[in-house]
Amino acid sequence: MASRLRNFTRMNAPMLYGCMVEDDQKEFIDEVYKILLAMGLSTSEKDYLTTYILKDVAQAWHVQWRDNRPLRGGPVTWEIFKKALFNRFFPSEMGEAKVVEFINFRHGGMSVHQYYLKFTKLSEYAPSLVLDPRDEMSHFVMGYQ
Repeated sequence: MASRLRNFTRMNAPMLYGCMVEDDQKEFIDEVYKILLAMGLSTSEKDYLTTYILKDVAQAWHVQWRDNRPLRGGPVTWEIFKKALFNRFFPSEMGEAKVVEFINFRHGGMSVHQYYLKFTKLSEYAPSLVLDPRDEMSHFVMGYQ
């Protein structure tokens, strides 16, 4: 496990403090998942290594969450951890606000490239609105006007 931890830290996994408003939990989850996937880890190894990069409030939350899980809850899988983390640090109000931001997103003074990048990032929070490529194109064009 020590060698896996060394490899994990060498991959520059992001830290999650849980006390900064600007923390982007979705980005954190995506980045950590890519690293864990590339390392080919077991469920228990993923859980262990992920807890290593939780700091401050996020670490205190994880200890409480882990200790309060029912014994029959089974092992902590990546999906269980991700859902719990999102529920705690990315409340539904924040997700809904990102969807509204996507719906109301307009070109403003951005270049086409800047607009495209921001549009793509915001669309992650509203996948049902861009499920169909035509819908995605429609949202893109309407916001660019």
